[in-house]
Amino acid sequence: MINGSKRIGRKIILFRLWFVIHGLLLMTFLAGTTSAGDDKGNPEGVALNEVVVTAEKIEEYVKNHPQDIKVVQRQEIVERNLSSMEEILKTMPGVEVYSSSGIGSRISIRGSGRSSGVLVLLNGRPLNSNQYGSQDLSSIPVDLIESVSLFKPPVPVWLGPGGSDGAINIVTRSQEMKKDTQKISSNAKVGGGSYGLAEGSLSQQLPLVDGNALVSATAKHRDGKRENSDRTDGSLAMNWNRTTSTGSSFDLNGRYYQAEFGSPGPTDNLTPEARQDYRKFSVDTKYKGMFGEIGSLDATLYSDFLSLDDHSQSGFLSTLDDRKVGMKADTTWTEDGGGADLRVGVLSEWDAFDQSLSGEQHRFRNGINSQYDRRFGDFTPTFGLRGDLTNDFGFNPGLLTGIGWALSKTVLFKIKGGYAVNVPTFEQLYQTTHGSIDQTRGNPDLEEERVWSYDLGVEVTFAKNRMLQLTIFRSDTSDLITYERGADLIYRPTNLDSAMRQGVEFIGKYLWDTGLSSETSLTLQDSENRDTGKKLPYTPAIKLKETLSYTLTEYKTRLEGTIRYEGRRYSQMENLLAQRLDDFVVVDTKLIQPFKLSGMSTDGYLKVDNLFNTAYENHIGYPNDGIVCSAGVQIKF
Repeated sequence: MINGSKRIGRKIILFRLWFVIHGLLLMTFLAGTTSAGDDKGNPEGVALNEVVVTAEKIEEYVKNHPQDIKVVQRQEIVERNLSSMEEILKTMPGVEVYSSSGIGSRISIRGSGRSSGVLVLLNGRPLNSNQYGSQDLSSIPVDLIESVSLFKPPVPVWLGPGGSDGAINIVTRSQEMKKDTQKISSNAKVGGGSYGLAEGSLSQQLPLVDGNALVSATAKHRDGKRENSDRTDGSLAMNWNRTTSTGSSFDLNGRYYQAEFGSPGPTDNLTPEARQDYRKFSVDTKYKGMFGEIGSLDATLYSDFLSLDDHSQSGFLSTLDDRKVGMKADTTWTEDGGGADLRVGVLSEWDAFDQSLSGEQHRFRNGINSQYDRRFGDFTPTFGLRGDLTNDFGFNPGLLTGIGWALSKTVLFKIKGGYAVNVPTFEQLYQTTHGSIDQTRGNPDLEEERVWSYDLGVEVTFAKNRMLQLTIFRSDTSDLITYERGADLIYRPTNLDSAMRQGVEFIGKYLWDTGLSSETSLTLQDSENRDTGKKLPYTPAIKLKETLSYTLTEYKTRLEGTIRYEGRRYSQMENLLAQRLDDFVVVDTKLIQPFKLSGMSTDGYLKVDNLFNTAYENHIGYPNDGIVCSAGVQIKF
C-alpha cells in the first residue's frame, strides 16, 4: 500500500506535471486545426468550425487501426449460435477463457497467465474496476449484445485504466422498430446436456415510452461432475433506448444476476460443504448528442451493487458487499476530411467495499485522458496520455504512442508502446468473489503494478477473408501481482519485483473457394521472474488454436470444429515439479441446423466439448470435466 504522505505528495506533483503536458497536447491539436492545409495545400487551412465531431470512438478506431482490434458482430453471434460471453471470446484469435470455481472466468490474451490486467467494459464504461481476476461475464445476457471488441495491448488510453494485458468492450443492442408495424419480436432458447445441464432464455423487443425496449431473462442449472460443483444461476435484464428528432439518444440499461453454487476446492484441499451465493444489480444511463456547436458528448452514469455470502467448510459465514457508482464522459473531434482525431475523456468513480473479515474500505478514483491521431498520407502516428488519481494509491499516469504505416492497399505495418499502472482492487487487497475463503484471501500490503508493453506487427491481406498477421510483443512489469499458496493451502496475491514476457503471435485466416473457412492463432513466448529466473505462473511457451467451419449450402447446415493446444506451464512461481501442469490437446465441435417450426425460424444445435475426453487442468487441482455435450433449439418469432 502507500507508504506515507510523502509518497502521495510526490504523485500529486507528477499529476500536476502530467496535467500541463495534457494541456499542451490539447492546444497542439487546436492549433493544427486552424493552421493545417488541405490535401491540395490550401493556404487558408482548416477552420475550427469545419471540424466534424463524432462520439463513435470505437467504430472510428477500428476503421483506422484494423490490425489492432478483433470485433464479433451480432450477425456472427446469431449465425454461430454463441450462447455466452465466454463462448464469444473463445472465437477470437489469441484469446482463451478459463472458468473458475466461483464467479466468472479468467481471460487470457496472447498467452498471458495473469489473473488481472484485462479491462472489461460495457458500452465503454468499466465493469471490473472493483473486481480481481475472474470476470462475472454471465451477468450479461447474449440477447442484449450487439458486438464485442477485443483490444490487444498496449490499448488506447481512452478505454480506461487497468488494461495492461488488453481490453474487451461489450456493446448492447439498440435497435429501432418499424413505426408502421410496432411488431413485438421475440427469441426463445431451451437446451440441456451433460451433468444435469438445463438452460433456457427468453427475450422480447417491444415499443415502450416513446422508445424501444429489449427485455431478457435467462436460467441455468448444472449438477457438475465433481462433488459440490453444482451451480444454479439466472438473470433478468432490460435495455431501453430512444432517439430524438435532433439525433440525440438516451439509453437505460438494468441488469440483475444471481448465482448459487458449490465451491469444491482443489483435489488436495477438498471443501464438499462450502457454498456461495452471489448477487449483482447494475443500472446504466447513457446520453449521446451534440455538445455546443462543434462537439459531441458521450456520457454514462453507472452503478453496480454486489453481494456475496460465503459459507466456508467449517460453517463460518463471510459476507461481502460492494457498492460502486461512477461517471464516464468522452468526446471525439475529427477534422473535416478525417485528417486528425482528438479524443478527450474523464472518469470519476466511488467504490465502497465491506467485507466481514476486513471491514469497510472506500476508494475515490478520478481520471482524465486524451489521445491524438494524425494521418499523413500512408502514415498514422498516435499519442495518448491519461492520469488517474485515487485516495489510497495517489496519482498514476498512462501512455500510448505508436505509428501505423500502410505500405500498400494490402500491407499494414504498426509499432506501438505503452505504459500502464494497475492499482490493486479491493478484492485483491481483502477478499475475492471468485473463490471461497477456504481457498483464497486478499493481501492488504500489495503495491500497484507498473507495466511497459510494446508490439511490432505487420498484416497482409491477400483477398477478402484471406489474411496473415505477425506480431512481436513484449511486456516488462514491476511489482507484478501473482498468487502464492501458503502452508495453510490458501492462495494470496503477492508482488514480484520484476517480470518479463515476450513472444511472437501468428494469426491467419483463409476462406477456400469451396466455402471451407479456417482461422489460426499461434503464440510462442518466453517469460521470466527476474528475481529467480523461473517461468511466470500459467504462462505456457506455446498456445495454438485452429478453427474450421463449413456450411452445407443445400441444407444450410453449419459445421464447426476447434483444436486447442496449450504447452506445459507451472501453477506457482517456484516452478516445482508438483506445480507443473502438462500440455494438452482438446477438440471441440458444433453443428447448427436451421429449420422452420410452425412457420417460425428455428436453429437446432449440438455442441460437443473435449470430443476425445482429454484429461487436463486449467487450474491446478481442478480437473476438467471431460467430454461435455449440450443440445437445444433457438426460436425466433
